[in-house]
Amino acid sequence: MGFLFRGLDEKDFQRKYTDKDLFKRFIRRIGPFRLHVLLITLFLLLETSTVLLSPLILGTTVDELVRDSGRNEDKVMFLVLLYLVTYALMWIFYFAHEWIMAYFVPKFMQNLRMDIFWSLQRQDMKFFDQRESAKITSRVANDASDFGNMITIFSVTFANIIVVVFAFAILLLISVPLTLLTLLLIPGIVFTSLVFRKLARVTNKSYRRSVAAVNASMAESVEGIQVAKSFGQETYSLEKFRQVNERYFVSGYRRNLTMGSLFPTLDLLTGLILVGIVFFGGSSVIGKTGMSAGELIIFTYYLNRFFFPIMILTTVYAQFQAGMAAYERILDILDTSPEVKQLDNYVPLDPKGEIEMRNLSFSYVEEQPVFANFNLKVNTGENLAIVGHTGAGKTSLTGIFQRFYEFQEGQILIDGVDIRKYSLESLRYMIGAVQQEPFLFNGTVRENILYGRRDATEDDLTRAIRAVHAEEFIAYLPQGLDTPVGERGCLLSTGQRQLVAFARALLADPRILLLDEATSSVDAYTEAVIQEALESLMEGRTSIVIAHRLSTIKNADRIIVLDEGKIVEEGNHEDLMQKEGQYFQLYSTYFKHQSLEWRPDVAVKEVAEATEVN
Repeated sequence: MGFLFRGLDEKDFQRKYTDKDLFKRFIRRIGPFRLHVLLITLFLLLETSTVLLSPLILGTTVDELVRDSGRNEDKVMFLVLLYLVTYALMWIFYFAHEWIMAYFVPKFMQNLRMDIFWSLQRQDMKFFDQRESAKITSRVANDASDFGNMITIFSVTFANIIVVVFAFAILLLISVPLTLLTLLLIPGIVFTSLVFRKLARVTNKSYRRSVAAVNASMAESVEGIQVAKSFGQETYSLEKFRQVNERYFVSGYRRNLTMGSLFPTLDLLTGLILVGIVFFGGSSVIGKTGMSAGELIIFTYYLNRFFFPIMILTTVYAQFQAGMAAYERILDILDTSPEVKQLDNYVPLDPKGEIEMRNLSFSYVEEQPVFANFNLKVNTGENLAIVGHTGAGKTSLTGIFQRFYEFQEGQILIDGVDIRKYSLESLRYMIGAVQQEPFLFNGTVRENILYGRRDATEDDLTRAIRAVHAEEFIAYLPQGLDTPVGERGCLLSTGQRQLVAFARALLADPRILLLDEATSSVDAYTEAVIQEALESLMEGRTSIVIAHRLSTIKNADRIIVLDEGKIVEEGNHEDLMQKEGQYFQLYSTYFKHQSLEWRPDVAVKEVAEATEVN
């Protein structure tokens, strides 16, 4: 039988493992903690033994107290002391069990989360393209917690099964007729528990959806607060959130009411069963068998010990299913092998900077090629600019070169050596990349610049900052280099984030620079500052620039025009303008307006010629 319960945010998740496979993997994963598991099992057995022993002692004490003659006061005192000692031992064994669990479960989850996180670090970009970031985060947070909770449930279940088995055996020893009568009533308890479990699943599903809706609404309102304020829609946003929040209250009330009614209902049901057994069945049985008062107390105690674990077991099944379903989703990450792999015996990388792509074929989706038999050579120290319409393959080309994705056919060579023979770490360390939207981590300016080279000296840091002309804006920050940048760099302007990203890339002293539209989001002054820095930074380095700004590409040694994964034109700015081909059209559409000489009534060629003169 498969696990029917699934995480509510994973409707499209497809099963890959049988229940048997999951259980085997579970056993292997707790293998390093076998000593903890053995100790937990031992203390659970001892705790259960004291739980089962205490009613026997109490019943014997009652029989001794109600005896008319021959009462042994010393025996009574011994039984009382034994009863107290039993409870003391029960507490000690319980504490020992909980103490080990308090270490075992968090440590187990710590190791599990580390494995998940490391598996994510090893994946290529295709893995992240195919999965929503929220669901990946959920695997690390929610699914790991659900699986950790299942371990606790597993230990509780084990203890309760022991109690049920031994309590049933003792009940049979005391009175077979009453025990058999009890068995007839178990289906009613199980049925009631299952009904509540179904209600709990429905209400919990609604509750989790309402929580997700509240979180989504809150996040949307925070991210879109500027738009809401600019249109004066704060009241409308508040009303939308009020409706979502009201649904959260209703679903939360129903869920809590359902969960809160379960055990009182079951307690009432078992209480009625107990009363029925004692008054309607017990009187005749006791009269025929001569059951003593102490034995009756023992029977009622064990009857409770018998029923309560059954109630627990019927309610934890869904939680157990949820834990195993969470583990299956975790295994989806742990068992996914990245397509981009490196050889165990890789060659050392000391590049001069020559790049060549031979008969390169690549596609994100099968039968939808981005590149087919693509060829390109970039000479050492050359500054190559790539232009083209959106979707032409510009960013894909740089992604393949950094081995974020695995190409299907052909070769990419650096200094005549296939990049697959280099380690991923050394390859990427030799490439300085700045993306269109620079990402800054939540830390200080200093920490973000040092991210690519943590062992850099203060002098190295200062030179990188000066090289990109970032020292001016850093000097005006409240704490200078130690100023926090906020989440994703939100406390800095777009231009400032771009300068920090440049300094971060250049501090690593890469032999190859990849600039993916790196100046497309900055103002004219900042662009001029960056452009001035780039002229010296690119000297002696191989550079590939993807840009939609004239200032970034007009001084390139060579320009290639990409269209649907093919090089349709190649040359410098002047040559391509003379051809009046696709580059000329791109220039007319995107670039000519960026020239200081541009006038609406002046022809494109005249603007280009004026630009070249200046």
